[in-house]
Amino acid sequence: MRRPAIALRLFEERISARLEIRPFVIGSLLLLTALMIAFVDLSLGAYSTPLPQVLNALRGVGDEKLAMVIFEWRMPRIAAALLFGAALGVSGAIFQSLTRNPLGSPDVIGIDAGAFTGVLVTIMFFGSAPWQFALGALCGSVAAAGTVFLISGGTTGLRFILTGVGIGVALTAINTWFLSTARLEAAMSAADWGAGALDGIEAGWLLPVAVAVCALIVLAMALQRAVSAMELGGDVALALGVPVNAIRLAMLLTGGALTTIVTASAGPIGFVALAAPQLARMLAGTPGLSLPLSAAMGAVLLTTADLVAANAFAPGRLPVGVVTFSGGGAYLLWLLACRRHSRK
Repeated sequence: MRRPAIALRLFEERISARLEIRPFVIGSLLLLTALMIAFVDLSLGAYSTPLPQVLNALRGVGDEKLAMVIFEWRMPRIAAALLFGAALGVSGAIFQSLTRNPLGSPDVIGIDAGAFTGVLVTIMFFGSAPWQFALGALCGSVAAAGTVFLISGGTTGLRFILTGVGIGVALTAINTWFLSTARLEAAMSAADWGAGALDGIEAGWLLPVAVAVCALIVLAMALQRAVSAMELGGDVALALGVPVNAIRLAMLLTGGALTTIVTASAGPIGFVALAAPQLARMLAGTPGLSLPLSAAMGAVLLTTADLVAANAFAPGRLPVGVVTFSGGGAYLLWLLACRRHSRK
């Protein structure tokens, strides 16, 4: 059945597109929800700031202390939640399209575990500066993704997922051994990073990260048409003129880079990449995965997790990774139950 849509023609019809109404409305509502959660999150904390005062601060009105609380203490963390949630949502949609399986997300196939291994090796043998954390996470995640790719012989199917799960389990065991044998200071530093936290994000660090993430998301959006064609199967995509192998490699690099940047900046944040694409697809009622919808849903999930992490046990704070893992575990059980029910 053909869904209601609007035909867009821009620049004297040189650029044309078909905009489906329901996904567009759902995506707009998700984006608005994420911004509203972020706005509420800005007002909560040890220093009381009612919503009208937050609005005044955003407009440049109010005292300097309030501006410092909003822009220096809370804004970098909440902006990171919006940005990293969108990045994880897009990355999850890319990997699930590659594997054609809702379980094929980067945190399930061992990329997060590889990044953690890289950070542990860096802390134990080189140092613990932020750039060293990032470099270690980058090397670890690339090595894990490359190993999964070489052993499984491709990026599609259940073989790729099971190989990734196996590599992830092996790396988790290695990480546990590293933590049990490391010096106390190094083990504590690694454990803090491994919990996944947005609290240490600074504006100076976030700006170049935001530029890189936005560039990768734009690149991923450019691949959306090819991603949709490949969800129909490799043979169908080839028949439609899609260079399947080149697109798969570009998707793998783009999705892996998005996950790596988030993991290197904030530590492993699990299950957002797994849940966001499927939840967005169910809400929009579309047959395939949509990268813009996945990005919006990822932003909603991570800003909600940050709101809970920062305020549920105030004045104490939870790492946001603990909240996403807790909620993600329940989601995974629900997803497996739905798949089992659908097979009956």
